[in-house]
Amino acid sequence: MRRSFLPIGLLILLCFPSSAWANMGTPLMWATMFHLAIGNALIGVCEGALLGYLFDVPRGKVIGIMILANYFSAWVGGIFLTTITPLLPIDLNNGWRWFWIFVVATYAMTVLLEWPFIAWLMRRAEDWLKRSLRASVIVQAASYIPLFGWYWMASGTSLYTKTHVVSASDLSLPETVAVYFSNAYSHSSSARHTQRIFELHSTNTNDRLFVHPSSGNTNHWDLAARLETSDYDKPRLVDLLTNMDVEAVRTAKQDVDGSLRDNGTWFNFGSVPALGNAVHSKWKFRAGFWPVDGLRAENKETKETIKFSYETPFGAWMVRNAFHLPSDKVLFQLGRDQICLFDPMSRKISLLCHGRGPVAVIENKSNPTR
Repeated sequence: MRRSFLPIGLLILLCFPSSAWANMGTPLMWATMFHLAIGNALIGVCEGALLGYLFDVPRGKVIGIMILANYFSAWVGGIFLTTITPLLPIDLNNGWRWFWIFVVATYAMTVLLEWPFIAWLMRRAEDWLKRSLRASVIVQAASYIPLFGWYWMASGTSLYTKTHVVSASDLSLPETVAVYFSNAYSHSSSARHTQRIFELHSTNTNDRLFVHPSSGNTNHWDLAARLETSDYDKPRLVDLLTNMDVEAVRTAKQDVDGSLRDNGTWFNFGSVPALGNAVHSKWKFRAGFWPVDGLRAENKETKETIKFSYETPFGAWMVRNAFHLPSDKVLFQLGRDQICLFDPMSRKISLLCHGRGPVAVIENKSNPTR
């Protein structure tokens, strides 16, 4: 679920009660709503007063014009960035660099979008073009710095400030662990590359894989996929591999009539299930609902806690489909299509591959059959 939580998108989200639930949103959502509804007016007053003081602009219209300029730049800039960010190849490995690119880019956009309003105010002044450009740069810098601080306090950036992003070769899966993900691929540390196991044709971001005990052999497991349909309560379940001789953890519930029920990726958060000997680990993990909730790790013996998340005005990644692996590493889906691994001891995190709806198992002896 890689997506941009830019101002325009956040305000739209808050307009729908069915979406704005679970502790009434996040600090970033409320900070954005305040900025778009009221903050632009306050910024316009300050910019207008500064413009009049520094550049001797007639004060009759300057405050009203600058309030209008701020609403214009916030909405137009937000729509533009919301449109372009999903098209960019942003992931864990380059996300922090893109964050600072957007910080610079949004300042430059604000300067350009509000310049025509300032130019109109200075249209009768001598050398109005240079004066208006210089005024826009100075005035926007004066307002952008505190606005950046406002959003920084409301954002979640600990994914990059409190962890170490490393390559997959520096932080890989335990040797016995294999990961399956849509569109029905498998990945393991022993494999040289990702392998396709089934032509699943999954397209929905809520699709995911899951395992359940085989009907004919309770010591074996079946791998299946939950595919979204027009009716959320009636997903399509597809068998991928059967009678797998693996260690696994049940991720789908079974109704009283024997049918399987799985909530899909969107609601697959909360306490992270432990796989294999990880059930005896001193570490416990929890994936939060909102992007800012991220992933939380707690050591029961030392009481050490670690939490990381990523939710900014330029993008946000939720943590979903997590598994606590042997060796106390955590496999999880970050955002729309990033399958990542985290080690709480070293605080290292790596992007293993791109995919959705992962499920982890411990391989034993025999090969699974379709």
